[in-house]
Amino acid sequence: MKSPSNRRLAAILAADVAGYSRLTAADEEGTVSALRAIRSEVIEPLTEQYGGRIANTAGDSFLIEFRSAVDALRAALSIQDRLQERNAGVSEDRAVQLRIGLNVGDVISNGADILGDGVNVAARLEALAEPGGITASLSTVSYARKSITADFIPMGAQMVKNIPEPVEAYRVRASGQTPQKTARAKVPRAGLATGAGILAAAAAGALLWTAPKQPNPDRAVAARMAFPLPDIPSVAVLPLADATGETGNAMLADGFSEDLITDLSRISGLFVISGNSSFAYHGQQISPAQFAEEMGVRYVVDGSLRRTGSAFRTNIRLTDTSSGQLVWAERFDGRLEDIFSVQNRIALDIAKALDLPLDNEERTGIEQVDTATIAAREAFQQGWALYARFNEADNLAAIPHFEQAVSLDPDYGRAWAFLAMAHLRPHIFLHWNAFAGQSSQMHIGLFYKYLKETSKHEAPLVHVIRAIVRLNLNDWGQGVGGSRGIDEARQEAARAIALQPSDPEAHLVMGWALIAAGKPQEGLAFVRAAMRLDPKHPSHYTLFEAAALFAMADYAQASALLRAELKRTPGAKELMPLAASVLALQGRQRDARAMVERWHSGNSAASLPAAVKDYFFILRWTGASQHLNRRLTEGLLLAALPPGTTVASLRAELSLADASSQRQAARSLSLFGPAAAPAVPELTMLLQSPSAFVRKEAANTLGSIGASAAPALAELDALAGLGLVGKRAALAAERIRRSMAQEEL
Repeated sequence: MKSPSNRRLAAILAADVAGYSRLTAADEEGTVSALRAIRSEVIEPLTEQYGGRIANTAGDSFLIEFRSAVDALRAALSIQDRLQERNAGVSEDRAVQLRIGLNVGDVISNGADILGDGVNVAARLEALAEPGGITASLSTVSYARKSITADFIPMGAQMVKNIPEPVEAYRVRASGQTPQKTARAKVPRAGLATGAGILAAAAAGALLWTAPKQPNPDRAVAARMAFPLPDIPSVAVLPLADATGETGNAMLADGFSEDLITDLSRISGLFVISGNSSFAYHGQQISPAQFAEEMGVRYVVDGSLRRTGSAFRTNIRLTDTSSGQLVWAERFDGRLEDIFSVQNRIALDIAKALDLPLDNEERTGIEQVDTATIAAREAFQQGWALYARFNEADNLAAIPHFEQAVSLDPDYGRAWAFLAMAHLRPHIFLHWNAFAGQSSQMHIGLFYKYLKETSKHEAPLVHVIRAIVRLNLNDWGQGVGGSRGIDEARQEAARAIALQPSDPEAHLVMGWALIAAGKPQEGLAFVRAAMRLDPKHPSHYTLFEAAALFAMADYAQASALLRAELKRTPGAKELMPLAASVLALQGRQRDARAMVERWHSGNSAASLPAAVKDYFFILRWTGASQHLNRRLTEGLLLAALPPGTTVASLRAELSLADASSQRQAARSLSLFGPAAAPAVPELTMLLQSPSAFVRKEAANTLGSIGASAAPALAELDALAGLGLVGKRAALAAERIRRSMAQEEL
């Protein structure tokens, strides 16, 4: 007899004290005493009142199990309400506030404690909550919203650490409640950072870059924000000014800035604008407030870097642009070989200033130095500056710089990763010629060679690259590109997001995988998250956004987005085949034909039919969504029909005695779908043609017309079972009847 299972479904409340380390550092005994009182006077009575059980505690955190989501949410709202009352009159820096996460999921008993995915998700949601706030999963909200009057504010799909699937999250507030502040400004530190031997040379006489006491009048205005502020603290880094002077040292300053962005983007509780968008402002005179408004962030990091022989000095500041106040500012002096340790320390200091907790993986990722070789880092930065322009010529020009970086430091994993990507790009974007006059197999061979080197190092980009390999390389139907390949791609993308939550490329490839798997709405959320992280995103982001809309049959919005992007980036040929297809499927034949000609410009008109027929779209749908590959191709073929081709002109060709013309006309009519309904009489007559090829094309086209081809059903049924033509006729009849049934619903 099997023993009873210790697994069950439960509603889990995970709570954690916001800023616990800061509170205990200021007043350890007072904080511990306050927590004891909160537990005995708030947590325990309310847990008992709503039928819960405290399962796990860890000093500054609680894990409580409830029988229902309604009870859990009522308890959470009551706890936060009671704490708000207790904090009335308490100074902000001494108030004890909880972050609460709620989830309904599977748990496993371990004595009095509970474990499992349900608990893990609740804990991750708690980390997304504001101090004094509540974040709940979709499962919790679905159960509770009908029974509880509260504000449920969608946060969208959230990728959280060590959870492979995105979690749909909601902020929950008592109706009418004012949102809590997401971060608290802190006073500047009083001394220089020490550790790892850095800054020793300047410790005796260095001066701090001290924050002014008066507010900075240059404040960002919410009404001018290009995007709504994220629900978590948000930051953008202006590239550091090169203060070296006549000798110049731009690559070192740029590399410092880019590395700082990368380090900050590893922090799961922080929203960080990508380096691609930040560097669009390189060398420009722009205030932190204006920069924040254009990027849609609250905080801005800026400063300068000066190199003097074998030493450097950098001034860095963090500004809360909503108030114009400096949150944190310091000057760092040190030896040049210590510069990478300093930039890592700055990321940690910014996290501390914003009261953002770091787990071990985040801290390790930030503290890890990609390279200790200055020349390798400068070579990499030269390559990255070219690579980030996203065009064929600059991509090719970036490769020697990446090669130099890895030759100077063979353990430079990030440089290996970008070197591999630079060779993969020409394969993905088919209009790129890359190695002119040489076989395309050369760059694929080099890509795999460098991917092998990249895989020896733990770089978040390697997971993005592996996902792209699963999604795009020509192994379809061979165990990689099918559903298994999609699943593996999603796992790699999830790992990339976990390692670097603010990496837009990781979000983009997750969106790509979800769209290919037939989940366009979920995929679209990730693509738009990538666009939000990189407001100056390259054109192929719009390609995936439009692909999701195409899969949802929203051709009007898809074509509008593609045409707008082509106006912004006229050379983005990778957008044109999809744009032509959706325009044709909208019935905008003239615009579609113009788009095809624009895409094929520079090639002979005679080669257009083959180019359209053989076009391999960057995104390939799998499983139940494979029909979208056919729909895309049919739209592209329709766009490529000779100018002036209409249903009426093709009907006339069906009446010709030439079987070849009849066959071609029927095939072209199939591209018009239901719009070809006026040709049903002629197509029905062709089911009696002496040519089996004509009968087959006529049957195919009647099937593509759908319900309007019902008058042809008797003729199609009569052909069923008669060889290949009979199979086509039976399939066509099935499609027509299915379309008729759908119209009746």
